[in-house]
Order: sequence, then C-alpha cells, then structure tokens
Amino acid sequence: MSETCSEHDLSRQNGQASVEPEQRAPTIWTWVLLATVPLTWGFNFISLKVLKEDFGVAGPLAGVYGLLSARYALMVVALMLTLWIVERDLTIRREHWRYLLGFAFVVVVIYQGTFTAGVFYTLAAEGALLISTAPIWAALINHVLGWERLTRRQTVGTAIGFIGIAAVVFGGLGARTVPEHHHFGIAIMVLAGILWASYAVFSKPLLRHYSPLKVTAWIHTLGAVVLIPLGAPAALQVDWANMSLITWGCLLHFSLLAGVYAFFVWYKGVQVIGSSRTVLFQYCVPVVATVLAYLLLQEVPTWLQVIGIGVTLFGVNLAVRRRAKDPPIMEDHPEVPGGE
Repeated sequence: MSETCSEHDLSRQNGQASVEPEQRAPTIWTWVLLATVPLTWGFNFISLKVLKEDFGVAGPLAGVYGLLSARYALMVVALMLTLWIVERDLTIRREHWRYLLGFAFVVVVIYQGTFTAGVFYTLAAEGALLISTAPIWAALINHVLGWERLTRRQTVGTAIGFIGIAAVVFGGLGARTVPEHHHFGIAIMVLAGILWASYAVFSKPLLRHYSPLKVTAWIHTLGAVVLIPLGAPAALQVDWANMSLITWGCLLHFSLLAGVYAFFVWYKGVQVIGSSRTVLFQYCVPVVATVLAYLLLQEVPTWLQVIGIGVTLFGVNLAVRRRAKDPPIMEDHPEVPGGE
C-alpha cells in the first residue's frame, strides 16, 4: 500500500473505527491545564478586538494580514521549538511535501485571514459560536464526499445547531453595539468555520504518518512563508513604539498562548484522557468569549443570542457524540479548536 498522501488517500472510505491514543491515568493538573484552554481561546476574541485598533490603521484587509505577519514572526519559532523539545524530530517525508504545501496554503493563509477578519467584524459571542460549529461542517463535508455516513442523530444535531446559529445571528441584529461591516463579518466567519472543519477532514492523511503537533507546527511554518512578507508592509505602518502594554500583551496572547500553549495542552489532553472528553472543553469557548466581551468590551448579548448559543452547543454535542455502533466522527483529528 502506498504511504503517500495522495488523492487516493483522501477518497478512500474511513469506515473503520479509529483508535484512541493510549491513555494514562490523568492527574488533577491534566484537568487544571485543560480548563485554561477555553479561557485562552475565549480571550482570543477579546485580544483581536484590542489589536484591531492598532493594526486596522493600514486598512481592513491590510490590517488583518499585518497582524498575522507580526503574529507568525513570533508563533512559528515557538511552535518549531516546542516540536523539537517534545519529539526531537522535525522531518517530513519527501513524498508528503506537495500535499503539505497545498494544505498549509488553504488552512493557514486563507483560513487565518478569514478568521481574523471575522473576529474583527462580529460580536465576540457570534464569532466564537460560529467558529465552534466546525464539527458540524466537518460531518457534512465527510458526508458529501462519501467518507462517512451522516446518521440520524447527526442529522438532528446539525439541524438544531443551525437553528441556534440563526438565533445568534438574528439576535445580534438587535444588539446595542454592532461592529462595522457586521453582515460581512458574519459571512466571513461562517466561511472560517467551514475552512476550520476542512482542516479536521483533510488533515487525516497526514495524521496517519505524523503527530498533530508536527502537522500543526509545519503547516503554520509553511503558511508563515507567505503570511509574513504578505503582511509586512502593513505591519510596518503600525506605531510599534507607542503601542500600549495592553496591546503588546494581547499580541503575545494571540501569538504564543492561543497559538502555541493552548494547542500543546489540547494535544496532551487528547493523549491522556482521550478525544471524546477533551473536546467537551471546546463547548466552553463561546460562553467564555461572551462573558469576557460583556465584562471587558461592554458587548451586551441579547437574550436571543444567549439562547442561541445554548441551542447550538447542544446541537453540536448531539452531532459529534456517538454511541458504540455509530460511525466515527472526526476521531482522526478530534481536536478542532474554536479559533487559534
């Protein structure tokens, strides 16, 4: 059997149940560290709102890639250093590079731009909720491609999830503070959720050969080759000398805590307690983002949005939770986070 990440790898049926990572007895620190992940990713939506004020001076699109240029200059060094410390091996087989390059362009260069722009132009509750629907989109993509059968439970969960999304979006129209280009922000964040789901689906061939940490480190490093020079002109327009300590803190959070620390802890959680329990922490991200946006940014969600968040998360949980006889859902790459 060929060991390359070819189109044949993508098109074959993923019917067999995947094997959970070998699990060790979790300690109290496993749960404590995992509890910091939704706090870290939830605060990401606040950090980006703060960073928009300084990086947005270059223009909407230029500001997005200017911020990403600065982020990746810090992030890829930390990621590759973490990979070396943990695995002592940075190698990728020659036959996998072509697939890895195309994969990195879509899920880093394109996705990171859409995600960042989506956060800029949506309410925190909307952005966090829309990106957290990635498991639903992944199930739909697998079903359309014929790789996994959509069960009745998943179909019901998906329908409930979309009802909740509609409630959050329509509820946002009546919010006290609505960002500029609000409708554009919602549309682009929906696209970001689909792209993030694609990351989960199309990373499967690579994850047959490499750890999630190695795949993540390399796709972000390859993406940085495009993102850093692409956003450098806009980044140079930022008044770095007069940036506040809060803005610097948000940049470090966005680059290192959300982009490196949270992913590393998440992967260790999958290794120690399994994907099905680790993914439950993901459901806290929209709640954390909503509460922090209310406390720090005075973004007041409507009751319809609060109800919609609960309905959507219930639908997502129903769509991805499976019984023993159900086909696997995203178990090859269960750690679909809610926004880097």
